[in-house]
Amino acid sequence: MTDSLSDRLKALGFIPAAKMEKPNKSHLLDFDTTLESNEVFNQLGTTHLVEKQYPLDYQHGMVNFQLTSQIGSLSTAARVQTTEGTDLSGLLFLDTETTGLSGGTGTLAFLVGLGYFTPSGFHLNQYILKEPDEEMAMLLEIINLCSRFSGIVTYNGKGFDIPLLRTRLVMNHLPNPFEQMAHFDLLHLARRIWKNRLQSRSLQDLEQEILNIPRSDGEVPGWMIPQIYFDYLRTGNSNPLKGVIYHNGMDILSLAALFLHLSSSFENIQEVNRFNPVDYFSLGQLYYDLGFTEIAERIFITCESQNQLPVHLKLIVFQRLGELNKVHQDYETALIFWQKATTFEDISSAVEIAKYYEHAVQDYPSALQWTETAITFLIKKGYHTYQSHVLEKELLKRKDRLAQKIERKNGYVSKKNR
Repeated sequence: MTDSLSDRLKALGFIPAAKMEKPNKSHLLDFDTTLESNEVFNQLGTTHLVEKQYPLDYQHGMVNFQLTSQIGSLSTAARVQTTEGTDLSGLLFLDTETTGLSGGTGTLAFLVGLGYFTPSGFHLNQYILKEPDEEMAMLLEIINLCSRFSGIVTYNGKGFDIPLLRTRLVMNHLPNPFEQMAHFDLLHLARRIWKNRLQSRSLQDLEQEILNIPRSDGEVPGWMIPQIYFDYLRTGNSNPLKGVIYHNGMDILSLAALFLHLSSSFENIQEVNRFNPVDYFSLGQLYYDLGFTEIAERIFITCESQNQLPVHLKLIVFQRLGELNKVHQDYETALIFWQKATTFEDISSAVEIAKYYEHAVQDYPSALQWTETAITFLIKKGYHTYQSHVLEKELLKRKDRLAQKIERKNGYVSKKNR
């Protein structure tokens, strides 16, 4: 990837910043002093960089950055195909602060945070625009930094940050460094894992509820950030931008901490006691949907034995275990879980039991009884959808067929006994 980007930049006529004479812009001194930033020069102009280094054993909430992290299982769960040899050191953590949330061509990323792990700790680069016309220089710095990494980690980056930056790169006639990078968007995993327990899965909510990370009084809410930058452009007062830089830095640190937490969780999925029971169930659902039914089944069996789930999730566990045992053709075990599910008046499980008695053991009276039970459950539930009316027709058809089978069987037995 490095050679590719380098070649493309050279073709556009760019030269290394080290070979260039730095322009004299003494009027930027107050901006840099206030924000503790440094000027960065390249062929396309000037931008400003806030750099911070966190030690290898940095503790962010409940997560220590020295935590050993293998990303293979997380890659599988996130459906991300990484290049061979990709590890934590090959990942770049990204978050932007912008002039709006629409993501259109008029939206500018005036602050871009990029963090990465090094042998000595975690390094944070935050590029900020003193003036909007410094954008090209900032984008060039981002391109050069991205060329050192094979993967990108974001929170809703697929829906917002990366499309926005891609648009800005296109508008400035610059190459897109993200197109060949493996992309971990942790928002999608967070929604899957914590949707059954948390009402909101924003990054700041996960900080509080999962990672135990507090924020200081210097924090500014995200919705205020565009206006803060517009006020700065109007007044020249850069002091409020310190709160924006803090906000962005915390987002990057929390993104890295969340990645470490998730990767450790997936690598140690067998350590049941480290998980909230509801979250563990959600992991089972995730693996089930991915097609890793063996892992999913082990998780569901554990959830069933713990008996700590709310009723609506217990029902899903019984349904899944019934279905998985049916796939194994272990109908006796499947029957146990289907029967447990029917204690919650589950129509689908009653139908499965009816099918078992009809087709597996030809016990037509029992099949008829469970079909009638399914009809009773449906009547209680009510006919609120088109599907419920279709199901009613199917059940009544099954009931008639079973009644005929019983009648024929009884007639055959009666003839045989004459």
